[in-house]
Amino acid sequence: MTEFTKIELLLESLGGEKRMNYALESFQAALDSVGNPEQAVKTIIIAGTNGKGTTSLLISQALKAAGHCVATFLSPHLQSAQERLLLNLAPISESCLLALAEEFEGTARAYALTYFEYLTLLFFIYANRSNADFSVLEVGVGGRLDSTNVTDPIATVLTNVSLDHQALLGNSLKEILQEKLGVLRKEALLFTGVEEKELRTIIQSRCEELDAVYYYSKEIKAEVHRVTWEGQEASLNGYPFFLQNPTPGALANAALAFLTLRITFPAIPISILQESFRLTTTPGRFETVSYHPRVVLSGDHNPEGVECLKKGLSSVVEGNIFTVCAFSPDKPYQQMFQDLKNISYDILLTQISRMKEKTTSAYQGMGTFEPDATAAVTKMLAKMGPNDTLLITGSLYLVGELRKLWKDKVTF
Repeated sequence: MTEFTKIELLLESLGGEKRMNYALESFQAALDSVGNPEQAVKTIIIAGTNGKGTTSLLISQALKAAGHCVATFLSPHLQSAQERLLLNLAPISESCLLALAEEFEGTARAYALTYFEYLTLLFFIYANRSNADFSVLEVGVGGRLDSTNVTDPIATVLTNVSLDHQALLGNSLKEILQEKLGVLRKEALLFTGVEEKELRTIIQSRCEELDAVYYYSKEIKAEVHRVTWEGQEASLNGYPFFLQNPTPGALANAALAFLTLRITFPAIPISILQESFRLTTTPGRFETVSYHPRVVLSGDHNPEGVECLKKGLSSVVEGNIFTVCAFSPDKPYQQMFQDLKNISYDILLTQISRMKEKTTSAYQGMGTFEPDATAAVTKMLAKMGPNDTLLITGSLYLVGELRKLWKDKVTF
């Protein structure tokens, strides 16, 4: 039995990722019991529906390049829970994660922590013990009652707002926004990519209540100059940048990260931002893992993400697109499947292994259904020519499940 298997068994014994707790009382009590490590390191929190992970990685890479020790908390992971706890963008080692998990297993059980809460607790302890200068926190769900929302951040980032996790957050964009704005503190700095006028009115009102200062990333002049499979040449406020992801969402995330860094860390030179953005990789997000034919993994899990994916593909694709897709049962999968079908020469529907018991007949009936995701990939590759593209999308869980066919681990 490997150490990683031991870690996974321990985490699963807490109920796995399926057991959620959108509340803070027990988690805050657990933090209090171990000396409040969440208060020991300055934090930046990243909330929103799409783009949180990419924005977190861009900011972390820039702070690292500027000479700071940076801890980063990401979710979900693709292939290993180690990916959730990064120090200077290197995943925590298996042995270190196992040692931490075993040391604080009693705390997790005493306070009935969930899988996500336990990993968040371990992250705060790890960042503190590593003497990190900054922690960059990607919010899990919502914001107000998410377990990342226990610090007093030096900067708060809200990428965008779309319908997602309605059962927990509400059935309207206004309700969801209010939940996400729960990460905002009094007299805070807020940076956001939200564009809808009605939602901006809510943001401005909340900032006035809290005497917070807000900045919109649309104030950054972002222009695309050249797009290829390898990425995009762009400019932000006239400064040239290269991003390894060619989608418009990647540029929006870069503009937001750029704005956040320029205001919060004005001493960091533009040259460091340019180099750090160039180096930033986003595994599982428009990631090419094989060539001839090209295989692209893109864990877009809601309609807005799929729309961004389609725009990115339209700029670079040459041959036919063959698609393997699967969706979480709580997503508008019929809409997303149809959107993907419209751009695909051929499309094969599969399922996410961990959610197969929730795969309904209505889901299976949307199109040609292959229950085994690996078999679906094999069938598609057998049909393709060297200039075609295999697109694997619909869920980060599906991408994580299949990525191991080409990559044995995730690096940043």
